[in-house]
Amino acid sequence: MILHEDDWKKYPSCIIDYETRNRSALAMAVKYRKMGVRNNAFFLALHNPLLQGIDPHDDNLSPEVMRAIGTECRINPWYVFREVFRAPALSGTGSSMVEFNRANISLWWCFFNHVIYVLIQPRQTGKSFSTDLLMTCLFNFICSNTQINLLTKDDKLRTENIKRLKNIYDELPVYLNFKTRNDVNNTEEISINALGNSYLTNVPQLSPKRAYNMGRGLTTGIVHIDEPPFQPNIAIAMPAALAAMGAAIDKAKENDEPYGVILTTTAGKKDDKDGRYVYKYANDSAKWSERFYDAGNQDALEAMVRKNSRTGVYRIYGLFHYRQLGKDEKWLRSQLERTEGTPDDANRDYFNVWTSGSQHSPIPTHLAEQLSKSIVDEDYQQINTLGAYITRWYLPEEQIQQYMKDNKVVACVDTSDGADGDSISFVLLDARTGAVLAVGEFNETNLITFAQWLLWFLCTYLNTTMIIERRSSGVTIIDYLLMFLPQKGIDPFVRLFNWVVNDPLEHKERYAEAKTPLSRRRDDVYVRSKKYFGFATSGSGQTSRSELYSTTLQNALKRCADKVRDRALTEQMLSLVITNGRVDHEVGGHDDLVISWLLGHWFLSMAKNLSHYGIDSRSVLVDTRPKEEVPPAQVYFEYEQQQIRQRIERLFELLSKETDLFMLERFERELRHLDSRIVLKDGEYFSIDALINNAKQEKKNSRYFGAARTERGYYERLGYTNPGKTTDGLSSSPLVRF
Repeated sequence: MILHEDDWKKYPSCIIDYETRNRSALAMAVKYRKMGVRNNAFFLALHNPLLQGIDPHDDNLSPEVMRAIGTECRINPWYVFREVFRAPALSGTGSSMVEFNRANISLWWCFFNHVIYVLIQPRQTGKSFSTDLLMTCLFNFICSNTQINLLTKDDKLRTENIKRLKNIYDELPVYLNFKTRNDVNNTEEISINALGNSYLTNVPQLSPKRAYNMGRGLTTGIVHIDEPPFQPNIAIAMPAALAAMGAAIDKAKENDEPYGVILTTTAGKKDDKDGRYVYKYANDSAKWSERFYDAGNQDALEAMVRKNSRTGVYRIYGLFHYRQLGKDEKWLRSQLERTEGTPDDANRDYFNVWTSGSQHSPIPTHLAEQLSKSIVDEDYQQINTLGAYITRWYLPEEQIQQYMKDNKVVACVDTSDGADGDSISFVLLDARTGAVLAVGEFNETNLITFAQWLLWFLCTYLNTTMIIERRSSGVTIIDYLLMFLPQKGIDPFVRLFNWVVNDPLEHKERYAEAKTPLSRRRDDVYVRSKKYFGFATSGSGQTSRSELYSTTLQNALKRCADKVRDRALTEQMLSLVITNGRVDHEVGGHDDLVISWLLGHWFLSMAKNLSHYGIDSRSVLVDTRPKEEVPPAQVYFEYEQQQIRQRIERLFELLSKETDLFMLERFERELRHLDSRIVLKDGEYFSIDALINNAKQEKKNSRYFGAARTERGYYERLGYTNPGKTTDGLSSSPLVRF
């Protein structure tokens, strides 16, 4: 069976069937290639090239071809899904080839890699049917002497499930259907005695004791649990079932037979015991990434999954929204119009939102809507060779280097011990727009490896300023960076947020050391100042958790709710609740990504002396109005005005230094032309003559150069005045040009 790139070497005669009639499979291979997935055609594998172009449903096949097809089905499930199975018509007659999509390919691939897989997708998008196809493939073609168990939420779903399996069987070619009249075939169980396989269905037990005993009775290597958040006592039955599978799994391994666990559901309720158990079970898993396809082999995949899960388990949480499955807004609208239910029902059934009816969210409804609408697929999933960390980039791969070179960004790190369910979280923000550029969640027990990754990031992307949450492991990580950044010629006082730079008047001597060139600093400067690096959460004040979750959260959402983009980060935000007057994540939930995001917005909006980090405070969060509120014409107008003002400032500097009369006349003529195009804001005044005179005077009087070293002096050179002052010497009214 072809799963990984390495597998092609094991089957030298195997080909990629580009001539398959299943156009959806071909389309997915193209899509994965565009997504940057190297291993993008494993599901087009054909072990016997002689079968290329042959329809398994052709009524005129020879016995030899039928046997060849049967052999291919036994060793190649991708052929079964792609060529053999047919999806029964939902109404009327006829059937169609199985439609491949991101969800069902990930489901099948994970199962054959023996990964426990939790799949969540909206109703009416085929999650149950995809699992039924897998079970039929196992039951009818691949397994022998195997029992498969289904645990579903009630008798109705059990009956529907058995019916779907029978419908799939009815669409098989006669020579590939191994069921006979002697096999069990009722509403609770089906069997194929010729292969020794049976498929049993189970429903939840209302008694905790019976639920435990029922779970213990699922002593098989293959279990499918359907709609677990809605099953009473699933928090009792499921752990018992998983524990009981051990012996059957060991036997399956010995016989090289398939084994695995699949959970399929829509989102549930987090405010009841069973829903909360499944929610935590899913969120403690590694988030699905198409980059897993490029692991190379199963051992490498297992290491990658464990490293990227919260608790180090070999388990994946796949969550797909309707757009990822090829559905559009018209489809969604029709589903919502046909469905009767509460808004919470719609959120769970069609938007994959785990709801909490008994607790209050700190995020206003209109901002929650902006957050949800901002979710998009990542453009690129980067797997770094150092630590095998997966970073979700919201920039195309080919644009990352140039973008990071041209723009100031803030890397925000919420530290932890990187184990026992507490992940290290990483969020990258654009300093100008506040937009999320990249996100990572890392469960890494070796903190030095993670510190090395951060060092690599800072050395690779030189326009990055990093703010690190200073608690527990954060101290170790900061110590590592303080040791090795100077060795790379990088100034920690410039690249890492620190309180020496933030409060230079309070730390005059230390700040003087921070301004000393890197080559002339004393070796012990970082040891003496290391406690000032990083953001340490306090009990009160501007660095308190309550302040982050009140002022910083609300202000950041008002500016940037439409730019969050990342699904996991958005889910954590929407899962925040107010409990006893305090904002926190729910029991079993997490907020580490939110903390990272808040650290970045605190830095951009509250930190002082940003110029020391090479960040122009005038450009911070200047483009933070939600896109839908700004007409395109207004966007272009503001951009044009910004360009005019920047050109005026540049011409002023040229004019104040130029001595050639011809060039002076040229600069002055361009300034007067720009003056005719600039549109002044309310309370703003501008005199081109005063600007030109100031430039000429500057060349005559050296004192202007002294003033130019301060921000206020810079603006005075440009002909600005500030009629109002606050106690800290800053203007409380608009800048005026005269």
